[in-house]
Amino acid sequence: MLGFLNKIKAATRIVMAASLSVLFISLVFYSAMSVHSVPYRHQIQKDNNISKYYPTSYQKAIKKSRESAVQILSMNPYKGFLSTFSGTYFESFGSHFIVTVAHGIQGPCEHTKVLYDGDVYDCKKYITVDNQIDYAIIQIDKMYNRKAIKIPRDVPKNKQWILSYSILNKLVYTGYPNTIGPLTISGEVAGYATSQYIYMISYAWQGSSGSGVFDSNGKFVGHVVAVDVGQTEFGFQILQNVVLVVPAFKIDWTKVITESE
Repeated sequence: MLGFLNKIKAATRIVMAASLSVLFISLVFYSAMSVHSVPYRHQIQKDNNISKYYPTSYQKAIKKSRESAVQILSMNPYKGFLSTFSGTYFESFGSHFIVTVAHGIQGPCEHTKVLYDGDVYDCKKYITVDNQIDYAIIQIDKMYNRKAIKIPRDVPKNKQWILSYSILNKLVYTGYPNTIGPLTISGEVAGYATSQYIYMISYAWQGSSGSGVFDSNGKFVGHVVAVDVGQTEFGFQILQNVVLVVPAFKIDWTKVITESE
């Protein structure tokens, strides 16, 4: 009888050891799978998925750039012209607008649309289209999948402009070059044009025009209008890493404030 009980105990110990081994292997496998699991697409593409390499203030500037970026489509139905370009969504005293380039506007307001992530927003009104300075302000309804910057709060004031445009100060913009995006591009202040425009060392392509430019503290300091074209002994040369920026202080914001009242 005693021998039989010893056999039962031995068998029980073997079963328990085997069970613990299976449990241990399962935990190790689960842990390994958790470590090597692939994140979901929406986790990777979140606007706050920003490299921690940069200072916190610049990370916030990048986030603000990404959260307010939109794509714009404008068509001239009479001439068949169609353009796609970029813009920045902003709010002023409860009303909502897009600031972008004038040279992208091809037709009447009803043929200009604001796009983001499959959603389409109608142009309600052109507040202004200034072809000389090259900016346009479009009034739209509130966008629920974008975060508006605030005007005038998010524009530099007084001596803040000097800091924003100091040489080699970090800049960032988000846009839709060649209809893809949103793509976020970093840059630095490189110099000043005679017309008060800013030269930014960065990159831009067709479709980048209208992208809002933010300084290292997250202030909206202007928008992309073009890449520089230089004259050489061999003819014209496109300098795609020298980007021309219209400073935000050249925009007449009073028309926006008046419209918002």
